[in-house]
Amino acid sequence: MRINIICPKCAQAAGGSAIFHVATIREDGLYTGRCPKGHDLLVATQTLRHEMLFEIAMNAIVDGYRREAISSFAASVERFFEFSLRVLSKNRKVPEQIVDGAWKTVSRQSERQLGAFVFLYVVTFGQQAHILGDRMVQLRNDVIHRGLLPNQDQVLEFGAAAYEVIQMGMQKLRAECIDDVNAVLTEHVTEIAKKMGTDYPRSFQVTPTALNVIEDISSGYTPFNRLLAVRGISVST
Repeated sequence: MRINIICPKCAQAAGGSAIFHVATIREDGLYTGRCPKGHDLLVATQTLRHEMLFEIAMNAIVDGYRREAISSFAASVERFFEFSLRVLSKNRKVPEQIVDGAWKTVSRQSERQLGAFVFLYVVTFGQQAHILGDRMVQLRNDVIHRGLLPNQDQVLEFGAAAYEVIQMGMQKLRAECIDDVNAVLTEHVTEIAKKMGTDYPRSFQVTPTALNVIEDISSGYTPFNRLLAVRGISVST
């Protein structure tokens, strides 16, 4: 997967964006290197884990890796649950170290993460969260645990379901807990900044992805089929 990185020096000189591509996604979100114009730079992306995993899934569809697409969509949903739990815990004034300790007890089991998300969502908002339906959960399990080779229609259906889970959840979080959403995002960026050092000119960027926590989706969000069309992915009718 390639991601777009903007060279700040080139962008400033051109009065706009100067984008080049980085081929390898890093765990820490830090990219050091030299742009095509020869500028040394250190760029940090503030893209959240669930956003990057979703983008990896979309790229896997483009490249024809269907099993990898479903596993990345599923991982994106799970990481969105983690983000949501941190937002909702922040909303209830739970100290970060307490949340970190609690997360360790559920971090290796997706069922526990789902249960924690469902009940904290209910306690906070007094309504049930939108989650993957039984058929999509079964498809995910068949692909990841039983080696099922999904067809394109199954991949797109699963991707659409994952997209709705995340976007509907994000709509609610932004509507009811926007300060806490921003606080968790700030903590995420702060942790990245601690690793940057001072060896290169530094900048933070938002990587263009299908999901974006800072996007105002209160009036609606881009339909999944449109995201597919932008990437040249055809949908059977």
